[in-house]
This record gives sequence, C-alpha cells and structure tokens, in this order.
Amino acid sequence: MSKRVISPDQQCANWKIEPEFIFTDDERDNLQEALSRTTISPYREYNAFASQVKEIIRQRRIPQRFVDFVATLASRDRDLEPVVCIKNGPYDRDIPPFDFENPVESKYELKKTFIAEAMLSLFAQLCGTPAIGYVNVNDGDVFQDIYPKRAMADTQSQKALREIHFHKDLANHFVRPDQVYMVGMRSDPVNEVYTSFVRNIDVWEQFDEDELDLLRKPEFHTPFDDLTVVGGKKLGEADRHPVLGELGDLRYFENRTRGLTDQASALLEKLNTVLHSQKCRLFIEPGDFVVTYNNHTIHAKEVVKVGNEETLKQRWIIKTVNVDSVARHLHHFVDGTEYLVNG
Repeated sequence: MSKRVISPDQQCANWKIEPEFIFTDDERDNLQEALSRTTISPYREYNAFASQVKEIIRQRRIPQRFVDFVATLASRDRDLEPVVCIKNGPYDRDIPPFDFENPVESKYELKKTFIAEAMLSLFAQLCGTPAIGYVNVNDGDVFQDIYPKRAMADTQSQKALREIHFHKDLANHFVRPDQVYMVGMRSDPVNEVYTSFVRNIDVWEQFDEDELDLLRKPEFHTPFDDLTVVGGKKLGEADRHPVLGELGDLRYFENRTRGLTDQASALLEKLNTVLHSQKCRLFIEPGDFVVTYNNHTIHAKEVVKVGNEETLKQRWIIKTVNVDSVARHLHHFVDGTEYLVNG
C-alpha cells in the first residue's frame, strides 16, 4: 500500500493531514465482502439501497475497530481538524474507464457493483449525517462523480478536467452541506493532482477586525455553481451574501465570488493570497476515504503536473454531500422525499 499522502513540497506549518485510520487487509476484505451484498442500484432506488446498508450495520458486519473510530468523530473539534483521512478502505475495483463524452450515463452502464456507494452510506449512517441530492445535479443522484466530462472540461465543476479553484461546496446554494465524503476510485500517480485544504481559522487570523466586519456584510456575490446551472430547474439570480458567515464559515468560490464595492474586491484579493499561503495538499488514492467538514474548511483541486493526459481524463472520486440534520432543510425538499433538494 502506498504511503503517499501529501505533496513532498507542500505541508502547512500549522496543521498536517495524516491518515487517522488504516484498515488492515483482512478488515478491508471482510467489509468489502459485506458491502458487495448491496444489490439494489442506489441510482434507481436510493431508499431501498440505504435500507440494505442499514441491514449490514444491524448484522454487525463492520470491523469493530472502525466503528469505534467513527464514534470518536462526534466530539471532534472541526475547526482544528476539518479533514479526516482513512486509508486502505473498500471500493469497486477494475471498473472500466467511462466515456469522456457522457461519463454519468457510461457509469450507469458499466458499474454493476456499489461497494463505494455502500461505504459512503455506511459511514453516513454510523455518523448520523444523512446524504442529500439535488434535482439539478445528475438528475438527483445522491452519489456523485468527480470525473471529467468533455463538455464541462473547462468549467469550475466536479466534471472539470483541470484545476478547480478554492471553494466551499455549494457556497451560495440555499441548502449548503455540512460535510463532503469522498472515496478515491482511480488516480494515476504520474499525474500530480491534489485536493488542497485550508482551515477557516487559519484564514481569519490574517485579517484585522475592520476587515472581518466587512467580510460579514452582504457585499459579495457568487453565481450558482456550473453544475447546478446546467440542471433543469431554473434558480434565478443568486443572492448577495457575506463571505464570513455567522458561525465562522467561509462562503467563497475563488475567481467566481466578487466584491460589490472596491473595498470588498480588495479584500477578496487578499483572501486569495491567504488561501494559497495556508494550503495543505492531499493526494487521494484508490481506497482512500476522505471527510471534509464543509463549514470549517475550504478546498481546491490542484493539477501540479500531468504525466499522462489520457489517465487524467479517467481520474475518479465518488462523493456525497451530507448534513448534520435534514430537519432544517425539509421545506426545500421534493415532496415525498427526505433527501432530494428541489434545486
């Protein structure tokens, strides 16, 4: 198993991202066998699929060491430790590359096992953090792919071929997730593609009180993200918003969020400089399970070096976006569902 975690020339002085749990090969294989029994497609019958995963939990087919580790996350200080890295986990192996023209449709045809999706659902159920989907994203799929698509290769979306600037997921959507969970599926180490993170607390320390007061004001605007905009439901114009939220969260998308005054614009220039000075890079390998607490950190996809253009088109991570509770979002859900956002 590779021990590559970060870029050798990039580690933040204030904070390190290191593996906190590593499955033994036996633990991984046993859990993979249990998860392979999820035979219902999560893309066709999500609730039934989630019930199958719940049954695996009920049968206690999960390594107890992993259950105990997940239980510790409830008391985690998300400000200080906003990223969790788990290695050598179960995932679907030997899935053929998807069609660069239509990767989502290609996945439906080629992927007949749902081990990674079951792992994501298992983790969410153990943590009590439900996954949600959006009508405008892949027709409401809860499980989404970070996978390039030709028509969106130059966008700032999960279907981009190259870099995605620093952002909080769905920073200006009316339903913003509390967590993003990711399973590494395919990555060629000759391509240095990193997921880079910055802690919010390291950002705010670089601003004085007057600057923070301005960042708390709704003097900024971020267009809806590229993937949401191409969906079927028209959302209109995104609202003005602060960059610094009430709970210290960072509502920002680098090079998309703009200041509505000269002073606000100048602050965003400083913010960009701060982000790149504080980043920590993580190379996500197949079998890695990564948690990012979306209100406590901001992240980017950085393409540092391309050794193989063809395998860059095949880099693949499956993710979910999750919330601590669905209760405060129910009025935004499609009638009859408890996971699908109408937008």
